Order: sequence, then C-alpha cells, then structure tokens
Amino acid sequence: MKAALIGATGFVGESILNEALRHEDVEVTAVVRNTGKLAPYARLTAVSCDIHDIDALAAALAGHDAVIHAYHPGRAYITDPKVYEMSIAGHKAVIAAVKRAGVERLLCVGGAASLKTPEGAQYIDSSHWDPAFDPYKPAILGTRALYYELEEEPTLDWVFLAPSAWLRPGERTGTFRYGKDDMLFDAEGNSRISNEDYALAMIEELRHPSHHRERFTVGY
Repeated sequence: MKAALIGATGFVGESILNEALRHEDVEVTAVVRNTGKLAPYARLTAVSCDIHDIDALAAALAGHDAVIHAYHPGRAYITDPKVYEMSIAGHKAVIAAVKRAGVERLLCVGGAASLKTPEGAQYIDSSHWDPAFDPYKPAILGTRALYYELEEEPTLDWVFLAPSAWLRPGERTGTFRYGKDDMLFDAEGNSRISNEDYALAMIEELRHPSHHRERFTVGY
C-alpha cells in the first residue's frame, strides 16, 4: 500500500504518519511545507510542495494507491477569520490535484461540526456545543465545508472521517466505537477520541477499505 499524506507534520497528520509507519505493508510519501521537520525513516519519502500549485501537487501524488488529506492552513491562522477561505482554497486544490494525479481513493481528516446530536441538530448548532470552541469557528466551518464539497464530488472514492467533539493527544488504546452521522458519547456523556486512536481508525480504513463516498466517525 503506497499512500500520500498531505499535512504529515500537523496536529492530526503527525499522529496519522506515526500510525502508518507502524505497519510494514504501508509506504508513505509525506507532503509537507518543511521536510526538515521529518526524521528519516524506512518506508517514508518526504516531499515539499505548495498545495496551491495543483500541477506540482498532482505530480507528487501520482502513482499512489490513496491520498490522506490532513492539510490545515496552520496554527498561526487557527483563530484568524481568513482561515475559512484559506481552508476552502486548500480543500479545492487537494481535490483537484488528486483527480489530476489519477488517484481514485481520498481519505479526509474531518471535523465533528456537522455530526448530529441527540436533539437532531448539527453539533455546531446544538446545546451540546462547547463554547471553548468558539474562537475556532472559522476553521471548524472550513472543515465542515470540505464534507459538503465531497458530497458533490462525482468521481472520487472519498471518505470523511469525523472525530468526536474532543480530539486530543492521548493513548493508542485500540478500543473505540464506530458511527456514521451521529455523534458518539461515552458513558459519562463526553464525546472524545485520542489523536492516536483516530489515526488508528484512519490507517485501518486505508489498509482495509470499508467506507466509500461517505462520512463516518469514531469515539469512545
């Protein structure tokens, strides 16, 4: 399995890279802004690329079995209102480059904003919404827009893996639940998943595809 990982040094991308390299049947091309952030490793090739240069990105992605899209404009923009437009531009560039490269399978790091809550509303519009996320709403809405963009995509075999509401570094437990459009809650009423278990779910989907042209979610 030869996979290209866009955003391999990011908050989620780093965990996905670490998980991918645990599996000897996976080779990774890490597409990043700065290859100097990546340590040499067997089965890892680092490529520096501006994702908005669609021709260059397509060339970097060509020949892979799948692309994992973990791009984000970066922490410097996480509370900047412009991050929404930046995110949309990045998502569109990635989709265009994947199609130009002739790669059929696209796995996307998603968000929880549009998952349904027990009251029937999307998480971002529900009483379950955590006000701690308010400063990050433009970025969160940018990720939600990726899901809407994918729903209109006519050809790619895509998946949008939505985490639970709280996605934070923690433990790789290997014990979590899968869902589809409804937010998952644990016994204490919390919606959460560690970066490490989220990454495990992503790489399992890479290695053993079971979702096609749909969203799914993971949580405890």
